[in-house]
Amino acid sequence: MLLFLLAASQVGGAEPITYSMRTLGGVSLHVLDIDLNDPHVVVSPALAAGGIGRSESFSKFIHRLNPAAALNGTFFSKTSLRPIGDIVIDGKLVHFGGMGTALAFTTDGVDCIRLPKSRYVDWSEHRAALAAGPLLVWNGFAKPLPGGEGFGDPSVFARAAPRTAAGVTRDNHLLLVTTKRGTSLPLLAAAMRDIGALYAVNLDGGGSTGMWRRGRMIRRPVRQLTNILCVYVKPDPVPPRQLRPPRGLDWRAGHRPRPTLSFTAGSLRVTAHLPRTWEGQQPVQVEADAPLPDGWTVSIWLDDRPFAMASELPFEFALDLAALPGPGPKHSLWIGILDREGKTVGRAERIFRLAADR
Repeated sequence: MLLFLLAASQVGGAEPITYSMRTLGGVSLHVLDIDLNDPHVVVSPALAAGGIGRSESFSKFIHRLNPAAALNGTFFSKTSLRPIGDIVIDGKLVHFGGMGTALAFTTDGVDCIRLPKSRYVDWSEHRAALAAGPLLVWNGFAKPLPGGEGFGDPSVFARAAPRTAAGVTRDNHLLLVTTKRGTSLPLLAAAMRDIGALYAVNLDGGGSTGMWRRGRMIRRPVRQLTNILCVYVKPDPVPPRQLRPPRGLDWRAGHRPRPTLSFTAGSLRVTAHLPRTWEGQQPVQVEADAPLPDGWTVSIWLDDRPFAMASELPFEFALDLAALPGPGPKHSLWIGILDREGKTVGRAERIFRLAADR
């Protein structure tokens, strides 16, 4: 299974996952600190065996997936077993929930996203995402806000209960937290802020509260779960890449989907996810609804010059738009599929101008 990869500079052999007990403002916390700057670290939500509508014990999740660390995930219906929030795995929306606030991951950083209620959004720029709520910390300020996120029973959040939360620090450390005892959302939000979270989101809690790290069950849920959040430490690092600081995105105010370019190549339906803005360094991802036949290739041309090639899909490449002259002249991005003889079997072209204020 492909998983979300967060890459950055190699951290000379240091353990990227540490555990500690912390007490802040009267709230006792179990804290897993995951260094996302370590290129061996892989983060992904996971579903119960059998997919949506199924559940399994936390222990079975751990035995089946073998993560280095894990935390219970988002809320779910006890009757239908369907999660309440969007879940994205390997760049694909595997479950639509349409509510809450998400922690979402790209190849170069982490986003905290306030989602529009009951609306599908474009997840094509994110490798993984888990939506829960309510929001606890936004840009360093404690903001326990159950309103406006789609949660219909404020009393669930008003009383003290075992809690679970996930947050990210300014220097890209993922904080996975469970409370030792029952606590309120305002106290949990303040505690997440005080341990350094720039952004943080409340996850499922109560009887679902669970935490595991490297052979130790720190908190065992009393019920079966439908989804969890896993952290893996892979033996082979991905290529180094500098992570940007975490971002807070409020998509409730209007979310502009990433533009796409689609065409057919033989029996394949090919889609290219294009930049939202034509400026700076921008990724472009090309994917298809089936694997490329043997010997077929993807060919990319920029302004009538060869730019990149690949023999497998999905394929992602970076456009250095800052190197192009502009903003006045028109530019062209050509994406084609070639068969084993080098004949074009499908292609599409996008004409663009660079952003005027780059």
